[in-house]
Amino acid sequence: MILSIASTGSVSEAANQIGLSQSALSHRIREAERLLNTEIFYRKNKRLIPTSAGKRLLQSAKVILGELERAEIDINKLSMGIKHVVRIGNEAYGNYQWLPRFLSSFLSEHPSMSVEIIPDVSLDPYTALRNGTIDLSIVSGILTHSGFRALPLLHDEMVVVMPQSHAMADREWLSPDEIAESPYITYHTNPGPGREYEQLFSRYQILPPSVIRAGVTEAVVEFVRAGAGISIMPTWAVQPYLQQGGLSTAKATQEGLFIDWNVLVRNDEPEDSPASLLAEAITSTDLD
Repeated sequence: MILSIASTGSVSEAANQIGLSQSALSHRIREAERLLNTEIFYRKNKRLIPTSAGKRLLQSAKVILGELERAEIDINKLSMGIKHVVRIGNEAYGNYQWLPRFLSSFLSEHPSMSVEIIPDVSLDPYTALRNGTIDLSIVSGILTHSGFRALPLLHDEMVVVMPQSHAMADREWLSPDEIAESPYITYHTNPGPGREYEQLFSRYQILPPSVIRAGVTEAVVEFVRAGAGISIMPTWAVQPYLQQGGLSTAKATQEGLFIDWNVLVRNDEPEDSPASLLAEAITSTDLD
């Protein structure tokens, strides 16, 4: 009810959406406000907007509905003989090319397990892992969050990614000043610990002339391919896109920039749990 009204801004549209009459939904809102002794919505420009109390209820509603949806899926899988569901949510830089082949082999050996990919946690997999939205994540960079067990996955180099038409596309490596000459394409503007901002831009006290926030790997790559700027990406993340053409890479500085990838589970995850078994299997597989 709260979620439908907040998304539509209208009692009549929300009532149609959830299959109630407008009067019945209005009565439920008034009853909820009476029980809570506060208003949940106020009207602005003919739309219903959540109050501070309404926003708090909305936050809880999203969590509860999400958990109910996951419970329904899990129960459905149980009826099919699947006893354990492990949810994976990679960070924005993650590479999925290896996953189908890996899961085909892993699940054939563990027929009572199922794996789900949760796509909307890529910008903050730590919170999603902590609150149970996911059970496992693959992350890169310096680990600054507590409460997790990290299994080392691979050591990777971050490289400059340019369009093939770029004036420096044939160079083996680029200096910090050369990198800072071009507009920079990035996932988001919050610098991750141990990434290019700390290792390059902050270290050498330089900044690109402009920054485009693209959000996901595919968008970063397409902006670069189109000549909108350059980026610095982990080799593991950009490798699948190099095969499609139109891109060139070079070392970021003569020494290079490096990061580590880890498979992350919660500290309280038993070592023999399905999530731990999956994490161990990932660290021992060929990810190319």
